[in-house]
Amino acid sequence: MSSTSTYVNVGNAANIFVLGASMVYAAAVIYFTKPGRGVLDEQWKEDGFCIQNKEVDYLSSFDTCLYVDVIFSLLLGAMWWKWKKLPGMEAASDIVPMVILGTVGHGIAHGFMAVKFRDGRYEEEKTQEMQEIPPWPQLLAFCGLFWFPLLKASMPKINSAMVALCAAIVTYGPILAGGMKKQLGFAYVQTVISIAFHLSQLTLPAKEKQCREYMTLPIFFFFPVLTAWNEALFCSAYFQAAGGHVLYDASIILSYIVFYADCYRVNVLSSSSPSKLSSKEKTT
Repeated sequence: MSSTSTYVNVGNAANIFVLGASMVYAAAVIYFTKPGRGVLDEQWKEDGFCIQNKEVDYLSSFDTCLYVDVIFSLLLGAMWWKWKKLPGMEAASDIVPMVILGTVGHGIAHGFMAVKFRDGRYEEEKTQEMQEIPPWPQLLAFCGLFWFPLLKASMPKINSAMVALCAAIVTYGPILAGGMKKQLGFAYVQTVISIAFHLSQLTLPAKEKQCREYMTLPIFFFFPVLTAWNEALFCSAYFQAAGGHVLYDASIILSYIVFYADCYRVNVLSSSSPSKLSSKEKTT
């Protein structure tokens, strides 16, 4: 089997696996967050997140999500600035700006949730069966600054107008459906992003799948899915003590950083190694 066939076959399998795991996660959350049903961690079920340091200003898991998302986005940005024009890095570099924008937007959303801890609104809203509908300027900002960059990073080959339409649908869809329980918010975001990314990858033209990046990118995203399951199942056992939801946010951006560094190792460092250069010289 040729290397290109391996890239296509393993990449297809990895994308299908992660997409399936995300769908199973969403189904489990919807089913087991209902009263009287076990399996999911009871502490996690209270919020839909595993939150550390709720009472500590500027050190809750939502605060640290903001810090981690911004810091690692700066790291990824520095890597991109240095590597974006290198031969072989074009495909991996193309979506980095949207990955950064989506990650920072994700962090800012957590920052707003942390503010609710400090002014008491978070606990008040927990007693509500469904999330209240935010005012339209807030919804518009959420659509443009949160959903659009996340979806654009997930579907880099889709034109911006279509991505904007998808962002509007996923923003206003739950509202038109009558609202959403707070505990389902995280599962909803993760499932939408997973569907958008992995379906867009699976529907790429055959020629675009014949590269190593098509295989490695979904493999590196096994880690966020595994982290999400650990958060929901083992929050009170160890996940909260280890940092809580910030571990999930970190797993996403770190997965792309590791993927990007691997692309650099293979496409730049390996191609310029002495052994490769000498072999090229012998063939000329």
